[in-house]
Amino acid sequence: MKFLTIIPTYNEVENIEPLVHALFGQIPQDAGILVVDDNSPDRTAETVENLIPRYPRRLHLLKRPGKKGLAQAYIAAFEWGITRGYELFLEMDADFSHNPAYIPGMLKAIQTHDAVIGSRNIKGGAVEGWSFCRTVLSKGGSLYARMILGCPVKDLTGGFNMWTKNALKQISLNRIVSKGYLFQVEMKYRAHIAGCSIKEIPILFSDRKYGISKMSKKIFLEALLNIWKIKKAAGKDTALDQSIKFFVTGGLGTITNLIIFFLCTDLAGLPEIPVSIACFFIAASQNYVINHSWSFRASKEKTVLSVTKWGAFLCVSLLGLGVNIAVLNFVFAYFSLPYKFIAQIFGITAGMGVNFAVSKMVVFRRE
Repeated sequence: MKFLTIIPTYNEVENIEPLVHALFGQIPQDAGILVVDDNSPDRTAETVENLIPRYPRRLHLLKRPGKKGLAQAYIAAFEWGITRGYELFLEMDADFSHNPAYIPGMLKAIQTHDAVIGSRNIKGGAVEGWSFCRTVLSKGGSLYARMILGCPVKDLTGGFNMWTKNALKQISLNRIVSKGYLFQVEMKYRAHIAGCSIKEIPILFSDRKYGISKMSKKIFLEALLNIWKIKKAAGKDTALDQSIKFFVTGGLGTITNLIIFFLCTDLAGLPEIPVSIACFFIAASQNYVINHSWSFRASKEKTVLSVTKWGAFLCVSLLGLGVNIAVLNFVFAYFSLPYKFIAQIFGITAGMGVNFAVSKMVVFRRE
């Protein structure tokens, strides 16, 4: 497959020439390099232009009028390459943080995968030359993104990544919402939810020796906040989302439960335990409908509301009911309350955690 290495640059005149020479020593003979320069004032583009005669039809330059962000640079480069028949694409920095020596191994791995990630965060991977604070920020940012997005890729923020043309099509580049640092995160997240096969291989990431890093604390913090924009744009729920929605749904069921319980016991004087059981069936039925259509909508896929699933949900909820009644009796036996429905609050809360775990694994599991 035709292979293109993409290098976005801005003020990398000290690094670009030795990097180009090093790359041509590692990539296949028919592979190309595309430098995407955002009008660097240090004349990076001119350096590349002077090198093109030495590598005719293999070294290319895409000049842009100004600094428009990493995401637009890469998207423009991907589109440039696809229109010229390239089928494999490598993203890498221009500062030698990504060692060209890893490229043959990545090319081997891409033969059986849609994407290959040069990872600092798996066994065998590491970072060299960073301060403790910067290392913690990087690893913490990647972990934070993984938790919010529910994505298993260990190095979400890294920029040393290889993609097949098929993967890029599944990602849908025209739907990318990130503009800078988060572009790498969004690419991997969209590849994951599209079902692409992703392989991480360990790399040693070395801090740049020449030039100035484009990363800043402000950019990093903005990226952390914008993680939620990526998740919203993709329209996918994680386990965290599901648990929050489940408990909100449970809260609505609790309100229904408590209103009926209060009306029947405190006002009408009916016996507490039979009323509690009736409240359970009413609230659980309400919760099943809401959880099916909202909390676990990503898991239900093409399934519809059914008596079987409703029955399974009621059975699972009986676990919570057992805890509910036990706590209810305990509170009535040992405490004097101004209103009986207060005891019901404790009972409902105690069973809610078990309900969520078993419901996710049994009733609303992916099919």
